[in-house]
Amino acid sequence: MTKATRDGFFGLLASQQRGGGAAGHAVTLGPYTYIPAPAHCSASVGGTLTKDGPPVTLRATEPILRHFLDVMAELEEDLARRWIGSHSASGFTPTK
Repeated sequence: MTKATRDGFFGLLASQQRGGGAAGHAVTLGPYTYIPAPAHCSASVGGTLTKDGPPVTLRATEPILRHFLDVMAELEEDLARRWIGSHSASGFTPTK
């Protein structure tokens, strides 16, 4: 199971706060590490996916993975906002 950190479950919140997209830096997805292609590279250069071995270049699936990571970052940000909001607007009175 993925552990929550201050950067969120996938480390996606940190990349959004730095101004990049979810796929702007290396992201750990369970036992895999996704390293996106640099933004300044041509469209023919793809990111890589690695798990205990040589990296595999993503060609057809990279746009799908990038979209998935972007959606997960949006969901994570929304959940974090709601979670923080629910604690500050609690209907329960604190015990003394």
